[in-house]
Amino acid sequence: MRTVADKVDVASDRRRRENVPRHILCSMLKRVESQRYDLKIKSIYFMLIYRSTHFYHEEEIKMKITLKDDREEKREESFHYEGGIREFVSYLNRSVQPLYEQIIYCEGTRDDVYVEVAMQHNDSYTESTYGFVNNITTPEGGTHIVGFRNALTKTFNAYAKKNKLIKENEQSLSGEDIREGLTAIVSVKLPEPQFEGQTKQKLGNSEARGAVDSNVSSQLEIFL
Repeated sequence: MRTVADKVDVASDRRRRENVPRHILCSMLKRVESQRYDLKIKSIYFMLIYRSTHFYHEEEIKMKITLKDDREEKREESFHYEGGIREFVSYLNRSVQPLYEQIIYCEGTRDDVYVEVAMQHNDSYTESTYGFVNNITTPEGGTHIVGFRNALTKTFNAYAKKNKLIKENEQSLSGEDIREGLTAIVSVKLPEPQFEGQTKQKLGNSEARGAVDSNVSSQLEIFL
């Protein structure tokens, strides 16, 4: 683990960068890496798309899907993730090296919008953020993803300046740099989702942005 003071050049997206911000992120997160939180897990996600809004988080955690192949070579495979979206993040990071052990988890409700977020940085240079609305994937993002990204940028910069990881006269970390190597699941549940675009794969509800921004900002601040 490099310290904030280390200066190193790395190649990413065919560009050269100095003083990679992930060193600052590691410095922040290393302080809380060993802490443990007794969080109530309320949701489970499978890599399947449910075209129904009648699944609620209390029911999903109990769901187990078993696929059986009764042909000549009998096979059986079950899908049941007791760790919810945290286990989903761990699965997505299975082929990369996480920069810290604990998966950050945020949960809460605001304006009838239930928010659940899990995230963890890894040693890659690619952001992998996946959004879900009432268990339906949103490949084109939407207001819930905008709220999530805004909360990350705001909270990490506030923490860095408060703890003098960034001097007052230095430029703030950009959102792109903070999300470098980030794997995240952003899930919201709301009564009347409104989707935009021809493919209806982008959430348009303004209340989702505020709910995600508020919950992630407050709980990430506590975590840090």
